[in-house]
Amino acid sequence: MGRQYPIILIVDDSQAFREFAQLVIKDDLKFVTVITASNGMEGLQMYKKYKPDVIILDWKMPVMDGMQVLKAVMKDDPRTKVIMTTAYTEDQLLLNEMKALGALCFVPKPTQRLLLLKAINDGLRERKNAGLYGQIPNV
Repeated sequence: MGRQYPIILIVDDSQAFREFAQLVIKDDLKFVTVITASNGMEGLQMYKKYKPDVIILDWKMPVMDGMQVLKAVMKDDPRTKVIMTTAYTEDQLLLNEMKALGALCFVPKPTQRLLLLKAINDGLRERKNAGLYGQIPNV
């Protein structure tokens, strides 16, 4: 059973970033549903409940970090598009690991609006091209 519009999940412990990302999405992308979580554990629960098309996922968070969430999501459905974010951009090994685990891309913080929007559009386009746009994975 499909759904009408794609879902984007924002998982970040920074309320300011969650609000920024929501504004970027709502200003530029019509007909999407946006949901948020403030830590990795909550984000994983939201993922399991809603099966979003795209996840914007912070790396460093309390309770469960973004790498743990990324691993769990990719194990469940590697077709999910995950955009990793972090202010720790100097660690090339970390960035390589994110990509190796299945992240679509990495967006540094502080985040530029157009860079985030491009990453989201790329994820939605890949889902659409795969015939998964707005559909519940594994159903």
